[in-house]
Amino acid sequence: MKKCPRCGHDLKDDENFCSHCGLDLRNHYHHRKSNNKAMTYLLYVIIFFSFITIPLLYSRILSGMTGYETIQQNEKIALPAIEGEATALIASYDTLADFQNQFTNVDGIVEKIQQYEDSLAQKQEGSWTKSYVIQITDNYNIYYDLTYQVAVDEHTTLQIERSFDRAHSYNDEKITMIKNDITTFESLFLSDSQQQLFQKFSGSQDTTTQLMNDFQKRQDEFEKKKETLGHYGMGNYDGQSSFVVYPQQKSFQSKLTYVHTPQEYIDE
Repeated sequence: MKKCPRCGHDLKDDENFCSHCGLDLRNHYHHRKSNNKAMTYLLYVIIFFSFITIPLLYSRILSGMTGYETIQQNEKIALPAIEGEATALIASYDTLADFQNQFTNVDGIVEKIQQYEDSLAQKQEGSWTKSYVIQITDNYNIYYDLTYQVAVDEHTTLQIERSFDRAHSYNDEKITMIKNDITTFESLFLSDSQQQLFQKFSGSQDTTTQLMNDFQKRQDEFEKKKETLGHYGMGNYDGQSSFVVYPQQKSFQSKLTYVHTPQEYIDE
């Protein structure tokens, strides 16, 4: 058994969402989310072998291969193949243009990302905002975290988060419908048209509908707690979905989330 880090509710070890408050408990173990003890041990190892690895790295740079110094100097180079395990982050980009301007051989992946963005726009018209976190580790693996948002109406925003890596060790798409400035219990939930839009992106699935139906049965409990509400929700249907309500001054925000693994990677 484990406890939810937010509400303290007892949970099974394999649960991905808190069944009480809906907190997303998943951890992909990206290089940016590694275990502190493991990283401490790794730091000692790196220091111990630094006198060996630094000359090797210097020789590698001089031989014309990609290295820390080359990337930091913003010289346009060819991105090498993945080599071994990652130990450090060597570059990060927040635009596709900066990423593409650094490397001579990433035009294909940039084009695939743009095609993915076009597919989102075809499902829902509007002005999509885009946010990129593209990180490269010293073994030349690339971690892509792409976030897109579009306004559905005055109170509702659709958010798509696509995360994958060059090594194909994980591949997630997270769809979230966010409703703001909600003043009635009934308005926390998706309308029929909003639910249809949601399933354009999530595909045919019943977990989110079931989740909202179950939450609607808790109206009496919600009404009793809403004045002192910190967060309130439920989740963990097959580890894929959650529905959480938050206070917003004199109103509320609701978030319906569905996570799945697409059949293909964007770079395929």
